[in-house]
Amino acid sequence: MKRSYTLAILATVVVAAVIGAASLTVGADDSQSALTTTVFKVGGMTCGGCEASVKTVVKKLDGVEKVTASNKEARATVTYDATKVSTDDIVAAIEKIGYTAEVGE
Repeated sequence: MKRSYTLAILATVVVAAVIGAASLTVGADDSQSALTTTVFKVGGMTCGGCEASVKTVVKKLDGVEKVTASNKEARATVTYDATKVSTDDIVAAIEKIGYTAEVGE
């Protein structure tokens, strides 16, 4: 009797773990599908420090996953969740620290 009870508990734990893992996977896939990448024209960057400043301020925005910036190309590329942050939010953050910004091509 004790052995069958232990097996029943073990089976319940395994099923719960499988269901939990499946829901975690589904959630991760859903968030990945909502990501958007946009290139922004950024004016005023002259060095690596400028690039770092732009990356830091944009990365702090909720929903931003990845930021790259290049002063040589005068642009920043941002990967973000469009349900949490907009291109206007990103432009405003860049402009707040003294650079010009607009959605690029």
